[in-house]
Amino acid sequence: MYGYLIKIVKLFLYVFFPYEVKGKDNLAELKGGFLICSNHISNLDAIFISVALNRKVYFLAKAELFKNPIFSFFLKKFGAICIKRGEHDLQALSQAEEILKSNQILGIFIEGTRSKTGKFLRPKSGATIIANETQSKILPICITPLEGKSVRIFKKTIVSLGPPIDKITLESKEYKEIRHNTEFIMNEIKKLRTPVSNDVLC
Repeated sequence: MYGYLIKIVKLFLYVFFPYEVKGKDNLAELKGGFLICSNHISNLDAIFISVALNRKVYFLAKAELFKNPIFSFFLKKFGAICIKRGEHDLQALSQAEEILKSNQILGIFIEGTRSKTGKFLRPKSGATIIANETQSKILPICITPLEGKSVRIFKKTIVSLGPPIDKITLESKEYKEIRHNTEFIMNEIKKLRTPVSNDVLC
């Protein structure tokens, strides 16, 4: 069913939300499973990334999105993993680690929530911890709307794929070390932001 859904989604984006993918050559360096870390500016971000990679990506998604049974059905078909924000959701984290260990792709919006202003938010540390536990490479991705602070209908969006980040190894697992690595990942995402004609996304 996923194959049919993704074809419909591609047509939907082509008509209503045009996009361009940059840096696809960086995918050649990735074999097997890996972790995607991206910024988050719209409800279409997971779809943009899945289409850009042309592979199934399992995303961590907030539990609130699963309240609607119909929406929940499609989220699960697209590979969404329900996670309770603000809690140490061991079940979701365990499921995420299993996806990576089985050579599949896991996607995390590193800011933990959608930016309503388009500006980068302070990153959460979950991605760093999962990357360390699974010894997975990280593909940084930045989504940039070319007009305005968010994705808009009939307006172009750029999906930029950066050079993969090698495996993260935490020596002490102390807060300072985790934050340092998390900020490093976030900075790699920031480098990918496509210049726009206004400063709303700075």
